[in-house]
Amino acid sequence: MQNEVPLLLLCGAPGTGKSSVAWEVYWSLMRDGVPVAHTDLDGIGYGPPGHSGSFDLKFQNVAAVWRTYSDAGAEVFIVSGLRVLEQDVLDCTAAVPGSVATTVVLTVTPEEQQERILMRANTRYGVERGGGSSAQTPEALAKVVDSARQQLEDEADEIPRALVLDTVGVPVVELAHQLLLSTGWPRSLSRD
Repeated sequence: MQNEVPLLLLCGAPGTGKSSVAWEVYWSLMRDGVPVAHTDLDGIGYGPPGHSGSFDLKFQNVAAVWRTYSDAGAEVFIVSGLRVLEQDVLDCTAAVPGSVATTVVLTVTPEEQQERILMRANTRYGVERGGGSSAQTPEALAKVVDSARQQLEDEADEIPRALVLDTVGVPVVELAHQLLLSTGWPRSLSRD
């Protein structure tokens, strides 16, 4: 019988810290010698016209990525970039055969969310230094902030048994520590 696959799902609106926390959890487990793999839905969701940003495509890609990681020896899997929608959790879990999901929802205030999105655009993509994409104009950024706020306010299901972590004022390293301590992941799952 195949072992269960511990699957950690990080959900939240844009700017809540999903990618950063997932990355920190991944490296924490790597340092401990856990055979862990990680993917972020943002990085595997840019498809051809008509499919770019499609969550159906993202979950198909999760299945393919997990097969590759599993063949390489990964036993536990972290996926970040999910919306706070129960259907996302169900679809992502279904994409990883034999998986048992632990779901974490990250939250943020609208003010902090806006600050993070603008800071990320200005520093990571270098808009203020002329290095951002054409989509990162001030007008486009205002639309991104508005859309992110809308997701924060309107697109949030109550996800059963999810751990909810407020990310405001908490360093990423501490959030990862809280997540691992609170969930016991991946050791919280019994594995044959």
